[in-house]
Amino acid sequence: MRNSGIELLSVESVRDQLAVVIPVHFASHVPEGQIREILAALLGEADLFCRLEHLLAVVDRGTVAEQVLRGFRGIRVLTLERNRGKAGAVAAGLAELLSTSDAPYFATRDCDGDHAQEDLTRLVSLAVHLERRTHCPLIGIMGARPSLEKPMGWLRDQWERLTNAVLVDLCRFLLARRGRVLDTRFWGGTEPDVQSGYRVYSRGAAERVRNVLNALPDEEDVLTFACEFIPFADLALAGGALGQVRRLTLVEQPVTSYGGVDLGRVYGRLLAYVAELFDVPRPVVRQLFDNHLPAVSIFFSDARSELLRARRLIDPEAPAPEGAPFL
Repeated sequence: MRNSGIELLSVESVRDQLAVVIPVHFASHVPEGQIREILAALLGEADLFCRLEHLLAVVDRGTVAEQVLRGFRGIRVLTLERNRGKAGAVAAGLAELLSTSDAPYFATRDCDGDHAQEDLTRLVSLAVHLERRTHCPLIGIMGARPSLEKPMGWLRDQWERLTNAVLVDLCRFLLARRGRVLDTRFWGGTEPDVQSGYRVYSRGAAERVRNVLNALPDEEDVLTFACEFIPFADLALAGGALGQVRRLTLVEQPVTSYGGVDLGRVYGRLLAYVAELFDVPRPVVRQLFDNHLPAVSIFFSDARSELLRARRLIDPEAPAPEGAPFL
């Protein structure tokens, strides 16, 4: 009987098959010394899992981060003339690597030190397994965090869980209209970590991700938060095979670019954009949003107004929501 388990690839095998994009951005208040320390840890042994010619850091021109990156010998750096958010940086990096390498797999890693490169072996191994198992050219693997609350705090944990659930429901809805179902076999029996920035894509999937990210509107909120959100939906609706691997994550992130972000505005606009992109009536997306409100602790906290603001952005004509009367 053929063994149907996942074969764990060697480090050498991963290194020969992988290209890596690292979007690099730090808030203006982060000291140069801390930026240097984080990037040194991130790039110090980067060639263990990826040949240096297939690793690309993408950064805005004229920033402190660009100056620091230029000090690392052997690291390819792509500079952007203007900031187009994380989505624009990832799209530019994928475009460059797709045109300059023949790698069959492409990883995206964040620059904040939260993505341990030791997890690349397991991420790529699952991608290879899914490609062999499903014969599908569109493979997307998520590096799932064991906890969202510990690295990001309670509020962002709640927002990510809510919006992930709405997006998954929307994918189910759109696929059902086509007589298809969402393939969840490779999610490890848990909900997908849709907004994890640690990803591995097959070459065909990377091409699609490049295209959908390049097509995003020139809006800061969407460009910053849609980088993983939109590719998940695009690949799911295109019949891609999506899987996830539990990965390491820091208990507390050393830096964040999302401090002080108006989450109600950002996620409301993001879900409104999803409705526009996939031509779904606003009331449908709002109903999916409402379906999860009784289970969201934010709805019963001082932050309820943020949820209501997001809801109005999704569907400005919607009546006021109703909470569950009894537990």
